[in-house]
Amino acid sequence: MAINSLPLERKGDTSFLLIIVFVMSLFLNQSNVLFGINLSLSDFIIVGLLVSLIMKQELELPLAHILVFSTFSIVILFYSLFIIPNQYMIAANPLATLIDYTKLLVVFLYYTIGFNLSRLKLTTAFLKGFVIGAVGIGFIGILISFVPIPYLSSIMLFGESRLIGFMNDPNFFAVIQCCALSILLRMKPLNSIIRLGAIGIIVLSIISSGSKSAVILVFLYCGYFLISKATKLKKITPLKAASSLVLVLGLLAIIPTVLTYMDELMAIIVNRFPIFSRVELLFTDFSSAVSDGGSGRAQVWETAVHIINSSPLMGIGLGNYIPIAEQFVHNPNVAHNTYLQLSAEWGIVITVLFFVYVSSTLIGSKPILLENNQANQNRQIIRDILIIFLIASVSISLNNARIFWLVLGMSVFQSKYTHSVNEL
Repeated sequence: MAINSLPLERKGDTSFLLIIVFVMSLFLNQSNVLFGINLSLSDFIIVGLLVSLIMKQELELPLAHILVFSTFSIVILFYSLFIIPNQYMIAANPLATLIDYTKLLVVFLYYTIGFNLSRLKLTTAFLKGFVIGAVGIGFIGILISFVPIPYLSSIMLFGESRLIGFMNDPNFFAVIQCCALSILLRMKPLNSIIRLGAIGIIVLSIISSGSKSAVILVFLYCGYFLISKATKLKKITPLKAASSLVLVLGLLAIIPTVLTYMDELMAIIVNRFPIFSRVELLFTDFSSAVSDGGSGRAQVWETAVHIINSSPLMGIGLGNYIPIAEQFVHNPNVAHNTYLQLSAEWGIVITVLFFVYVSSTLIGSKPILLENNQANQNRQIIRDILIIFLIASVSISLNNARIFWLVLGMSVFQSKYTHSVNEL
């Protein structure tokens, strides 16, 4: 079913949607647990956006997507409530299953909205709102490191030291900030001073989160970013080549000096940001950094593997992970790995098919020469955010991350249902 990009004809409709998408994007930087569910103010706004699009007859989604989700819902609910409890000799828990299914329903809603944001040429409004929210929260978080503000400090700090912004997990907050970093690096036009200042705030907020996996993620993404930039150079003049060589040699020349004063530099940073002591290990003792201080993933990964081995094809469904995990470990927790978590709940077959589909959108959403610069820029940013989530999924369970599903919906439309999207 082919779907074309349909511009809103009335200026008032366009302005209203731009504002509501911008505000919704701001609040994607916030979520808190209520009644066992992570709730965000963006959830309420997105419902209003959904109703508005329905009333204007502007909400569309390919029938195949609806049928797949409906079929998957029926199968996994039946499996979760009737098959798995008998197989593992556990009591069926309709409430836990309902809570997990509600999460799935919410992220499918975000997927649907993401698809339509691309279709209605509102990707730019989303990106701007999201990055402004991320930079603003990062700035406030850094500010309270210097000037403690009692109310904000109690909300934005985890364990009185790790910055979590307005999220409930420092690692997820850091991943969100990494997504904002990718937008800042790609977005044009943007004043150089504003860009550098905003990037500095984002990087400091990631460090302040104490997330070692996020610091590694930043390095991996920056490497990917530099490689992608280098491969796009159409012509390298002798002057540019000489300048690059001098820059590289200069950096190599100062490395010994930097290493000499590394301990002193680390001490200064740790003194100002105590939580950086967690990240410092990445530079001084990498093996300890990835296993000590609560970062060990071996036990939860091993538990997830046991669950997958016990039900590899269909998984264990929704609401059953913790009670089944208790059969393998005394204090069970989620897998802290999206691939393992989904394989345990959905089964290996569906999980593999899902990520193959996600990967196909990355290939299909590459910039197109016939499109304008804004459209190509947005395609690249959406690809980058998806790549960041796919990398971060190795150490964090991100299967219910709103922005991941929103961006996935955008990527699906860009890659499979249009070849020309001119952004507002």
